[in-house]
Amino acid sequence: MTTTDELARKAEDFSDYLPTHSPVPAISPDYSRIQVPLMWGGIWQVAGLDGKLRSFATISAQCVNGFDFGLQHQIKVGLTMGITPQQIKGIFIELMFYAGVPATVFALQQAQRVIDGREEWKALDVPLESDWLDTIEAMRERGRETRRRHWGEQANQEVEDSLARRMVPEAADLVDAYHYGEVWARADLSPRERMVCILAALMSRGHMKQLRRHIGYALDTGLDRKEICEVFAQAGWYRGWPCVEDALEQARDVFDERGV
Repeated sequence: MTTTDELARKAEDFSDYLPTHSPVPAISPDYSRIQVPLMWGGIWQVAGLDGKLRSFATISAQCVNGFDFGLQHQIKVGLTMGITPQQIKGIFIELMFYAGVPATVFALQQAQRVIDGREEWKALDVPLESDWLDTIEAMRERGRETRRRHWGEQANQEVEDSLARRMVPEAADLVDAYHYGEVWARADLSPRERMVCILAALMSRGHMKQLRRHIGYALDTGLDRKEICEVFAQAGWYRGWPCVEDALEQARDVFDERGV
């Protein structure tokens, strides 16, 4: 039987990550009595998903939320865990395609404020050297190869058959070219890390049809059943637990279809 005191002691393992200037404990001691042991002593320490991937999921959910305090704090947590400044920024570049430009711009601004707060983080804030392509056609081809490599030719067919490709083909073509032909080619995030960010963002925005498809992509990218479920449990604390129930319903159906 796990006691609340045990959870509180386990939360001390994350003392370096707890906010130091939050006004909330003074406003509501009950909040801290619930949040600290439940989150830091509990969910963050559940087996099945490592700490950095939990941080990726949390930052992605906070990007969707768009609240400066929560986003800045979780960026600090990620950097303290060893996620690099360019990986942090890479999360938001990836989520431009799922959370939108305003959320990405806001998140990048918050990230830069946090990075500039410590000299060791500023020293690591070096732009990536990327192999940018010169034509949309080249991006499209690299994008097709990226999808084929990670998810098989079926993924390319899904793109070609999508409603967006049929109804707004010019826009869809550009988005797919830049997303899969450029962003997925960047070395800041691994495919597994990208999928964690995408799953967390889609769940947080309630895009269940898209989430269902990307759960399949996550399995193909190497995330297992437990990891996918833990991504939802982790991000759901920051977006709301009903989102977790909806996401797990989609995951259950995909797992059943695939015999996972």
